[in-house]
Amino acid sequence: MTPIIRQLSNFYGDLRGYGRGRIRSEVARSCLMSADELKLLTEELFQHRVRSALDRFPAYADRVRKHFGEIPEAGRRIVPAALPVWTRQDQCALFLSLPGAPVPGSFVHATGGSTGEPTRFYATRESYEWRSAVADRGYSWAGAEEGRTSYYVWGSPIKPLPALRRLKVDLEHMIQRRRYFDSFLFNEARKRSCCHEINRFKPGALVGYAGNLVDLAFYVRARAGVLRWKAHSLVTGAEGLQPGQRELLEETLADEVFMSYGSREFMLIGMECSHHKGYHVSSDNLFVEVVDEAGQPMAPGQTGRILVTDLRNEANPFVRYEIGDLGAWATEPCSCGLPFPLLARVEGRIQEYLVAADGARMTALFIPHLMKEFVWIRGYQLEQERVGMVRVNVLSDEDPGVSAVNDLVAALQAKLGMKTRVDVVRVSALQKSASGKVPIVLR
Repeated sequence: MTPIIRQLSNFYGDLRGYGRGRIRSEVARSCLMSADELKLLTEELFQHRVRSALDRFPAYADRVRKHFGEIPEAGRRIVPAALPVWTRQDQCALFLSLPGAPVPGSFVHATGGSTGEPTRFYATRESYEWRSAVADRGYSWAGAEEGRTSYYVWGSPIKPLPALRRLKVDLEHMIQRRRYFDSFLFNEARKRSCCHEINRFKPGALVGYAGNLVDLAFYVRARAGVLRWKAHSLVTGAEGLQPGQRELLEETLADEVFMSYGSREFMLIGMECSHHKGYHVSSDNLFVEVVDEAGQPMAPGQTGRILVTDLRNEANPFVRYEIGDLGAWATEPCSCGLPFPLLARVEGRIQEYLVAADGARMTALFIPHLMKEFVWIRGYQLEQERVGMVRVNVLSDEDPGVSAVNDLVAALQAKLGMKTRVDVVRVSALQKSASGKVPIVLR
């Protein structure tokens, strides 16, 4: 069944001019490369991407000139560590300065920012196809690629989709053999409903936010018989697992757990294989670095800042972009035979939670999805001292007005419950943790 669905998907993508079949073939060939061949490909793509960014984006060229002293001359190899780190602040300033799409056909993509800073950027269809193909390849290692019956304990769109778009999405999910369960509000009734749907659908794989899957696992373990179907595999996303949680998930929900590492900016960055030694980095699509405070490479095993260069997106200068996480390269290659470099660990991916008006614990992962819909918000942080009350601290360059604030309050109350009091306050700065990140939620 899976090959037929893949062929249909490729045919549709090629018919629309997306180059889907070609890209998926290239993604499959990457697995057959040697580590040295893949490293050479990554290097070539990196050099091209930097040159393209310098030519296309004057703001990026100025940033490089100030950092490097000059623009590297044509034909000269550019050493990654000699380039500046591209920050969320740099990206926000660039996006605001652009008069429109820098590449014909490119479209605006947005991330709410897991560190309290919404980010917007342009992406090409080519880059989207690469991201989708790479994600499907990684998920195939867990038996969760399109065409496999998969059940997503995920989230629903913040804004209702237009009817035609909703119909298209539903059709895509049906063809992919994927079903979705909105877990942003995950109280006991919703967990019971989720178990009921899993029993009916009998998926080969479960996919979802790690925190919600762990909550579901505790619920299942405490209620014998509520979940009668155990999936073959389970893929976690959005946050990491704490010690003992993998074992809990494998005891209750699935035979084998695979962790993924990704972001809204790039989709899948890395994925576990069946050896579970770390995240295999998608280096045919992304160039990933682990660096110190000065932006210089860290030795394997040493924890540093993770930087990502998008090798396929011509519409934005994501070159050495600081994603806000810490990680470390593995000291030894994985014995699975895949050529992709291995991140041994990623730190700083544990998400906060809020308590809804009825006392149910909710993952705060819905907050970035919601906040990206409000273009006047430059930064945000939620404070919750007690159930039934939330204070939203926002950074905004100008007074948004009563109507805009009321829209934000209504959107939050739709998730937290209408009895929850939501106060929106403009502030000059957000509180940071010891690591320098801005927590989404302060409790």
